[in-house]
Amino acid sequence: MARRRSSNRSSSSTNRGYQGRRKSDNEARVERFTWALLVLAFAVTQLLPEGSFPNWFIPLSGAVILLGSAFYQYTRGWRVGPITWIGGAVEGLLAYYVMRVNPAADMLGESLLVFVAVILFGLITGET
Repeated sequence: MARRRSSNRSSSSTNRGYQGRRKSDNEARVERFTWALLVLAFAVTQLLPEGSFPNWFIPLSGAVILLGSAFYQYTRGWRVGPITWIGGAVEGLLAYYVMRVNPAADMLGESLLVFVAVILFGLITGET
């Protein structure tokens, strides 16, 4: 009796998960648009005179941009990287801290670090 070989292919070719899936053009466009909004939010505060915006503006705008993008991608059935959710949550916590705990705190540097981390992580891993 001949023994049947299972048709298991190499796990590297069939079970690659997300790494094996190519993003759609729309999905990549939304991610680039998210990054552009993050850069724009930071750039606006640098171009306008100091004191034009309250201290909570950048962290709150970062939270809205990141979490809004994450929810939009999630509702479309696209994969959303954990860095997007985490970055949005961190920005939200920073905004809460400035609005409720210490209104004099300037979280511009911390927000910029979160923005850079999200963008770099997305460029390196291909997911945000």
